This record gives sequence, structure tokens and C-alpha cells, in this order.
Amino acid sequence: MNEMNQGDQPPQSESIAIRQYRAPGIVVTWEPARCRHAAECIRGLPQVFNRDVRPWIDTSRASVDELVEVIDRCPSYALGYHADDGRMRTPPGEGDTSAT
Repeated sequence: MNEMNQGDQPPQSESIAIRQYRAPGIVVTWEPARCRHAAECIRGLPQVFNRDVRPWIDTSRASVDELVEVIDRCPSYALGYHADDGRMRTPPGEGDTSAT
């Protein structure tokens, strides 16, 4: 079952709040201040990303590979992840070591 950290309480500052949603093999992150509502996540995995329920991200409803594929389409980098296999997605300049 997925577990959400910080998501049940209002963040102290939307600009620095990063919410985490855990599932076996992955931690999905969401940074509300970055979100530009392109809805790539909702179109890609509506069973995972549902604005009408809380928590709005249910990582238990897709595989790690499915989550990674859809999150990689987020144009604002509001969504990210850290997978147990070493894959990760963070905003450019924040922990991205793949550009070396």
C-alpha cells in the first residue's frame, strides 16, 4: 500500500514543499509550486493520478516502469521519482548527474 508523507497536512510553504508517495521500488515526488497543470500525468495514468481523490497520487495502481514512463513526460518537473534500481528524475540542476 502506498504511503504519503506530508500530503495530509497543508505545507508550510508551497514553494518548498515536496510531497512523497511511496510504493515498492519507487518514491514518487510532487512539488506543487512547480506544477503547471499540463495533465500529462492524468492522461497517462488516470488510475494513479486523480485530482478528485485524496491523496491524488496512488502509486499502488501502476508498475514502477509505468510510473517512470509517465512522470518523465511532466514538462514542469513537478513530478519526480527515485527508483530502487537507481533511476531518478529531479528538476534540472537539482541532483541531475546524468549530464556529465
